[in-house]
Amino acid sequence: MMKTWKRTVAATAAIVLIATASACSRQEATESGAKLASSFGALIDEQLSNGTLSEFETDVLTRARERGTISQADYESAHDRYRECMARSGVDADERRFPNGVIHATPGLPSAEFTVERLGDIDYACSIGTLVVIDELFVVQQGNPDLLSDLEAAGAACLVREGLAPEGFGHDDFAASFGEGKTDFSSLPFDVRDARAQMCLFVAHQTITFAD
Repeated sequence: MMKTWKRTVAATAAIVLIATASACSRQEATESGAKLASSFGALIDEQLSNGTLSEFETDVLTRARERGTISQADYESAHDRYRECMARSGVDADERRFPNGVIHATPGLPSAEFTVERLGDIDYACSIGTLVVIDELFVVQQGNPDLLSDLEAAGAACLVREGLAPEGFGHDDFAASFGEGKTDFSSLPFDVRDARAQMCLFVAHQTITFAD
């Protein structure tokens, strides 16, 4: 099963955004190579059967089940709905687009009018029923074709597929490279600023943005 996420952690040389919190539960992987589900279709079926989807989400996932994938158009539509909801509350959502079509949407920086707590509440309200389930599935579809439950292993596999990390780069390498408080990425065999590297980090529910 999957879980959806969002958490922010600040580091010294870079800002590391690690997505965590949940709208759906998931049993964590206890064995190396454990899968989210037997197939991507099974993941879609799991969401369609949970009884909490909006009509929009149900329509998108029903089409996805029939064709085997979530279309880019449906994915963009989910983000359009989220963005429009945020705008109605006076918030301009920030977007970061990755080479595989995935979009990382955030509510932007806090201000005197919009505190961290208020932004979080608005973000949550606008994600539910529009974006959160579809976004999570699309990230898996585009960046984790092996359906690995271990997010670090999924991120590592993505880096290897993209030709950025050598064969054999796995969970332990990824965890050591991007663990909590890690800010020095100079020893990595790839440029962490590369758009494909950022894309693979997001597969593991992490993004890094540099201040300079």
